[in-house]
Amino acid sequence: MAVAHRIYRSFPEQALLRRHPPPQTKLLKDLMEFCNQVGLDIDFSTAGTLHKSLNETFGADKYSEARKEVLTNMFSRPMQMALYFCTGVLKDETLFRHYALNVPFYTHFTSPIRRYADVLVHRLLSASLGASAPIKLEKNALQRQADHCNDRKMASKRVQELSADLFFAIFVRECGPLESEAMVMGVLNEAFDVLVLKFGVQKRIYCNALPLLGFHFQKVGRKPELTLMWEPEKPEQESVSQVITIFTLVEVVLKSEGIPLKYSALLKRPSSEK
Repeated sequence: MAVAHRIYRSFPEQALLRRHPPPQTKLLKDLMEFCNQVGLDIDFSTAGTLHKSLNETFGADKYSEARKEVLTNMFSRPMQMALYFCTGVLKDETLFRHYALNVPFYTHFTSPIRRYADVLVHRLLSASLGASAPIKLEKNALQRQADHCNDRKMASKRVQELSADLFFAIFVRECGPLESEAMVMGVLNEAFDVLVLKFGVQKRIYCNALPLLGFHFQKVGRKPELTLMWEPEKPEQESVSQVITIFTLVEVVLKSEGIPLKYSALLKRPSSEK
């Protein structure tokens, strides 16, 4: 933060900073209403109070970390991406703010060996201290550098995610099928997302891949629900219904698919015992 202040004071038209816009208002409002409906006491006033609420809300039982991860995932949806930018291009200082860190000025500085943005900041800092000549890039050229850094950072994040998914798919192929408890973290019209607790992976389960007589989606306030009607295993048995909503615990099976390096998650049939 000290570096961000220094280079901005020295080069108000050329400083390379990193901003983090506040959450999207509509999505955050919906999430606040959901938390109120399910009895979660979450303080949304700042990023700091939000983080504190997450750490204090769920207690210490064996599913507390899973519930925390599910809610953290839900909180990430209204959040916007942090971005590098040139201060000469963005005139309104209130837009410089970093929401997650709750500071007015911020930049990356500590890793010039792996981030080009840090190299630019080092050059600006050196010039501000009189150790080197000012950089010759104009503000629009610096903004193009910032845009490129943003693109590369997002691409790197996506490659990391795909790499992890690829290697886990190989693990499922070599060691599966794998069974685990899972916690529901999102409910859609015809599918739902789960956090597989034993392996820490997230996977979507589709209703049309299950032996169901039918399913019904509804919203109870802000709380989405899917009701599944399972086919009886024997003709003399009755259909079993299962309600899927956020934080529901289910049993899943991870199986390798016919497509190379792909795997799917299937929901295990609930017990018919009352």
